[in-house]
Amino acid sequence: MTDIINPTIDLFLYDLRNSLGDDETDIEQKRQYFYQKFHQTVQEKLKQDGQENNQDIEVEYIHLLKSTYAPLDPNSSGEDGYYYPVRLGDSYGLLLEVAAPEKKTPEYFGELKAKIQQKLGGNNATLGQSWMLSTYLPNSSEITPQEIEKISQESCKAIFPNAKEIEYESKGEFIGATIFEYSDKSLKQQIVKLTDKEIITVVQNQHIIIAIYPDQATFYKLSRFYADWMRLFYYHHKIVWSYGQTRILNNQIKDKFSQIQTTIKSIEANLTKGNRKANKLEEISDILSQFQILINQYTQNINNLKFQQGTIEINLSNYDKRLQTLQKKAREKITINKTSIAFFEEFSKLVNEKYLFQITRDLKNFDQGLQLLEGNINAIRSQVEIEKAKSDRNFQELITVVGTGVTIVTIMDNDAKRQCELILSEKSFICENTLIFKLIVILSTSIFVWFFRKYISKRS
Repeated sequence: MTDIINPTIDLFLYDLRNSLGDDETDIEQKRQYFYQKFHQTVQEKLKQDGQENNQDIEVEYIHLLKSTYAPLDPNSSGEDGYYYPVRLGDSYGLLLEVAAPEKKTPEYFGELKAKIQQKLGGNNATLGQSWMLSTYLPNSSEITPQEIEKISQESCKAIFPNAKEIEYESKGEFIGATIFEYSDKSLKQQIVKLTDKEIITVVQNQHIIIAIYPDQATFYKLSRFYADWMRLFYYHHKIVWSYGQTRILNNQIKDKFSQIQTTIKSIEANLTKGNRKANKLEEISDILSQFQILINQYTQNINNLKFQQGTIEINLSNYDKRLQTLQKKAREKITINKTSIAFFEEFSKLVNEKYLFQITRDLKNFDQGLQLLEGNINAIRSQVEIEKAKSDRNFQELITVVGTGVTIVTIMDNDAKRQCELILSEKSFICENTLIFKLIVILSTSIFVWFFRKYISKRS
């Protein structure tokens, strides 16, 4: 097996510092979650240096340590491993590097990965992470491109032993190194436990860069570009994370739509069956008022979806600009070796043709769904108002016809007994109790008036 020299793993990982609507408590909890990735000595140093004290200012890129770097082992100089923490806008970035200065075999990358995982202690990245494996060869001029690719595959399998087959989507050159990208674009959902709550985040399953340098001199020039890689991978993972959030929102909007539709059908069924009693109409009217809350939630989720769409567009623009900057910088500073990393543009193509296309289509469907819901609800509301108006008119009509009978009884009040005797007979027992007679008069008059009004209504 071909030996490699100075095998180095750089893990670029990213955590969300704050999102829309976060208060100081939320921001502090996320800061503490990020700090857990460091050993205690570095955590104290981060607090003492206070490089992000201007919490209300959105910074593009700032080092969180005054010394920029901190050793992975507090008792070492940092030559074999270090932390490099930064803040990027609303997020945190961290580069952890471990290396072996001597000659090794590609399998040794597995041991280096274990060291990083031990330092992290199972602390997940909330936005995503990228692995960069770098090394150089003792006699590169004697090694064929096929052998270089085989070395890269062995290196990749060393950190992902369960991978059945490593198939690179793309490869290129970076300041003389042969560079490969292995990317599993499937998304995985994970739950992150903060101090007193949990958040759901969606990240890319795997993203790995393997760079095989031809010699030591070229390999040592890699360090000049870490800040550029930090930014490039950040935009990459922020885009993937935002797209993952749109998938969560997509399911929430669909569930809300289904919930509203089911209730609408239930109300329509009640109205069709003739459940038009006043109390039932009031109940339906109250439900429709509550629907406005659901509609507002539905609309808010759509707005959040549009916000994530905007986040993707901004970070895609930043990604493309950073990629151009990285290529230009590499070609200007390292003129003797070739740089050709245009294959990273494939990610931009994926974002445009899949991510943004999918979100645009979803938004169109959801906007149409919102119009449909509002139309259905307005139709039901109008029908309920009509039925309530009918109910009110019936009640008013009842008051009118009964009121006519009561008016007649009131007129004849002082002469009720005599009127009863004239209509019935002097010996009628009903006339002995004028209350019964009055009720009969009210009922008879009301019935007569009701039929008369119906007759007039039909004639007109």
